[in-house]
Amino acid sequence: MMNNNYYLWGMKHELNPFLSVGYRGPDYFCDRVEETKQLNRCIQNGMHVALFAIRRIGKTGLIQHVFHPYANSRKVSCLYLDILATKNLSDFANQLATTVYSHFPPQKTLGKKIMELFQRFRPTITFDELSGMPSLTLSFDSKTQKENTIGQIFHFLDKQNIKIVFAIDEFQQILKYPENNTEALLRGYMQQLKNTSFIFCGSNQKMMHQIFNSAKRPFFASCTNLNLNHIRETEYKAFIQKKFKVHQSKIDSECLDFICKWTKLHTFYTQYFCFSLFAKNKKNNTLQDAHETAIELLKLNENTFFQYKNLLTTAQWNLLSAIAREEQVFQPQAKSFINKHGLGTPALVKRGLEALLEKEMIFYQTGVDKPYYEVYDKFLMRWLKHK
Repeated sequence: MMNNNYYLWGMKHELNPFLSVGYRGPDYFCDRVEETKQLNRCIQNGMHVALFAIRRIGKTGLIQHVFHPYANSRKVSCLYLDILATKNLSDFANQLATTVYSHFPPQKTLGKKIMELFQRFRPTITFDELSGMPSLTLSFDSKTQKENTIGQIFHFLDKQNIKIVFAIDEFQQILKYPENNTEALLRGYMQQLKNTSFIFCGSNQKMMHQIFNSAKRPFFASCTNLNLNHIRETEYKAFIQKKFKVHQSKIDSECLDFICKWTKLHTFYTQYFCFSLFAKNKKNNTLQDAHETAIELLKLNENTFFQYKNLLTTAQWNLLSAIAREEQVFQPQAKSFINKHGLGTPALVKRGLEALLEKEMIFYQTGVDKPYYEVYDKFLMRWLKHK
């Protein structure tokens, strides 16, 4: 996918108002008014939150949007860390240390104190060649020291007379750690902190519910649950129309209807579609322009789709194609669905569902009255339907 959010307008560079990645400020953020209020209320009252959201629905953007007003605050410090790439507690500790080091630079008083704390663990600081961002790697002599380090970082910040908010993204990753005490360890630290609150975000609903909604687990009943759903169609249409209008461009109602239906209001895909359409720099955007943009997007991603196919068995690919054609499947092991798409037996479909869920090619939407399966990548879904 293209990550560049700029396009050439006339003889100068202008910002494309539709973001496929990152956060540029409130003017480029669509809706989420109620969710923003809820999270702000939790931050102000020191409440912990478990934020459930499927991938690319906008949870990271929401967190950045909520944190934005606190950027220059002396009373509240908001830190965001993504632990998807971590594999164990050592990785978690290093990611935590890197986030804290980046947020509190050593040139400032608190940053100096933090660096003194890190010196106990013989830190190695490296810098990314492309972004220039620092990364800390700490040295641990034992499992106990590694566990204590995480607690020491949390406790040190908790005593600094400021409100600390940690947003830990892809929190379900801790279930994959080889250390089987991670949940209890982090829950124990959380209970001891007085000025620190957490927003635990996750895109794997099954694993997140396992952590926070199972009465047998440490995090049970420890957080306020917040489910992030799709942005309402009326709100998204008004946002899209406004952004085109600001740049002296029109987008007709049929074009808007097509975009919302084709992307199913899944934030990343809606934004990316509008980004691509807007980049054409047309004064009037019609349904035909939307159709042309859709075809271009499918062709642009076709090589990736064929790579997906090579990663799956024939049975898995056929099942994925069937789910894509239906868009939403409520009973994938029903005879009617299996016979309609020639998928073999219920047992074969069951194994296919498990594999596709594990590979995150599909997701199981449980936050509705009637749960259903759906293809994650909306462009892939449209490509499969088109084929």
